[in-house]
Amino acid sequence: MSKQTITQRDFMLGALRPGFLEGDDLELRGKSLREARNMRVEATRSLRDRPGTFLVRDLAGSYDIIEIRPKTGEVYGLLIRDSGLDVIDAQGRSLWSLSPAPWSSGADVWVEPFSETTVIGGSWGIKKLVYDAGTWSFQDFDFARAAGNSVAQPYWVFHKGVTITPSATTGTITITASAAVFTPQYVGLRIRYGEREILITGFTSPSVLVGVVQSPLPPSWSLFVGDASSINVGDAVIGQVTDFQGVVVGKTSNTISVVTTEFFEGPDNGEKLSAPSGTVTVSFKQTIAPLPSSIWDEPLISPIRGYPRAGASAGGRLTLVDFPQVPDAICLSSTRDINDFEIGASDDDAILRQAGENTPRFLHVLNAGDLLLFSDKGIYYVELRSGNLITPTSFNPVQFDRRAASAVRPVAIDDGAAFVEASGQTIASCRLTGNVNLRWTVRSISIYHDQLINAPVKLCGPSLYSVSPEKYLFVVNRDGTLAAMSWFEEFSMETIGFLRWDTQGRFVSISPIFGGHWMIVDRDLSAGTIRTIERLSEDAVVDCSCAVTPPSPLLLNGSPLEVNGQELSIVTSGAALLEGQTVQLVGNGWYGGPRVVDPGGAVPDVEGYPSGAYIGLDFAVSCKPWPVEVINSPRAGMLKARVIRGSISVKDTLTASVRANNSTKRFGGHSFGDDLSAPAPLMTRVLKFSVVGHRDHPEIEISRTVPGPIKVLAITQEVQV
Repeated sequence: MSKQTITQRDFMLGALRPGFLEGDDLELRGKSLREARNMRVEATRSLRDRPGTFLVRDLAGSYDIIEIRPKTGEVYGLLIRDSGLDVIDAQGRSLWSLSPAPWSSGADVWVEPFSETTVIGGSWGIKKLVYDAGTWSFQDFDFARAAGNSVAQPYWVFHKGVTITPSATTGTITITASAAVFTPQYVGLRIRYGEREILITGFTSPSVLVGVVQSPLPPSWSLFVGDASSINVGDAVIGQVTDFQGVVVGKTSNTISVVTTEFFEGPDNGEKLSAPSGTVTVSFKQTIAPLPSSIWDEPLISPIRGYPRAGASAGGRLTLVDFPQVPDAICLSSTRDINDFEIGASDDDAILRQAGENTPRFLHVLNAGDLLLFSDKGIYYVELRSGNLITPTSFNPVQFDRRAASAVRPVAIDDGAAFVEASGQTIASCRLTGNVNLRWTVRSISIYHDQLINAPVKLCGPSLYSVSPEKYLFVVNRDGTLAAMSWFEEFSMETIGFLRWDTQGRFVSISPIFGGHWMIVDRDLSAGTIRTIERLSEDAVVDCSCAVTPPSPLLLNGSPLEVNGQELSIVTSGAALLEGQTVQLVGNGWYGGPRVVDPGGAVPDVEGYPSGAYIGLDFAVSCKPWPVEVINSPRAGMLKARVIRGSISVKDTLTASVRANNSTKRFGGHSFGDDLSAPAPLMTRVLKFSVVGHRDHPEIEISRTVPGPIKVLAITQEVQV
């Protein structure tokens, strides 16, 4: 008979898929767990309980929280609600509220802070939240004004092949289209004829609008050229002297009809005009009524064409993507102002491009050192990391992976990004790799943990201002659970671990804010389902925690009420929403047992409790190591190794329970002779247990018995063959 002792001290890979149960010889099993619940991996690769949460407030319709810093030293939370918006402080108090908001669902909102201005958008429109000397205001996202009474907004040609004809070049005019393309929604918008704007004031028919010219429209010319045989309709012509430019829209044997695009005074008499098909000389020119022209466009962003559904900042520009009718368009503001979208060739002008192959839909844009663009047909980047400026001439999105992204917004992590692949079941990372020539690569990072990924609805990155050495990525699943991901060194399947977190109810969202993480949770309570806002805290060992007040006597007709000669007292928590709920009374290593919250938040108490006590909802904490089933032995291969004994090295642990197959052994808590009114001492020792019974795959489960800290440094299994 051969015996060996195997010790596991590294849990960095978290809980692997159940399919690894027979993978006895894999190194992955030596750094992972069979299962785990509400635990986390620390930087030392040890395992401990997750933080509990403190109740901040309850607020129906809450969806997400975003941190904004409008001024140096001033930090606020932007609480996105269904049909509402709140600016909150670190205590969760509303400093400013908006209700109703222009959106009906918080899921249809993206936010991009720019110092005192925070841009808020979605399929419903674009607005901005402005902070000015302690005052908040919610304003329209108005585009900047440009020369000639024009608006610096992006325009797009939506009706190629359709021409429009203005009745005049100035004043109030009618605009006639060659096809029925207009609707009453055009009223109030601006369209452009030859890049000059017309403010639409009336709808006459699907082919006729009424508008006011904002600056004189380009004139049309009849040019006598002697012989027009070398010129074709549709040719772009340019004057060799005046740099006059126009498009030929008609011709006879000796004249051409031209719509001006540049230099409104027209070509000089005797000037040569160059065209792709030939050259002619202008002998005489004459201004004529505006001609039908296909050189017209309308706003890219409008109630007719929809609004961008994602945005980000990059190089001082506001970048917009996911336009409903132009899915492969990318639009960046000028560097002059985030509401200036005047397109041009200068370095500081705005940029509007279509990019990618096979008309991708750009779903997300993210500044992760470089500008990353996630689409349904691959991922692209625009280089920023070398200090390169984004200009109209240098802007060139480069595809580096063909993997498609899902609708879940990516998050930035350590000069990279994490996103959900289009399948909705795999988390992937974008990382810069290489020593000299850095390049972007994409890797799936949840393949070994797909049992923990269940149709994600949100990703949450690490808190940039956290003092904790551990950094976590959180995946919010559709079923209300979390997959908490930790990583070491770099992003790869060999250095990343996922663990399952759950609670009494369902996690809706989690956000990095105020140097930590805040959660939005649907709590299943006695009064029904209540949506709460809670913050993760290392000081909490239960969820939805509420501090309690010092005990006061319970009076009856003005006199203390007694039971068996002992006065009854009460403590109140201020948590009326927990009324009728069974909670745990804990504090500073002390455990007071379960309580049922009375109306108004009162908590019955008989024996007293230490200062700093609080109540909250318990959550299960447990982990299962893989059974050791292969050892070096002459009999290896003939028989599976059998676990006969084990031990667990714990540190600063209140209580622990070890279930080995069908037997359970408990450790910690008070011992005989202890002062039961004082907190039980924390354990830092090795807990030994026996494994009784014979199973093909023995089960060992470590859990906490009562709410309190538990930290596992090592798990040892003694096996024999």
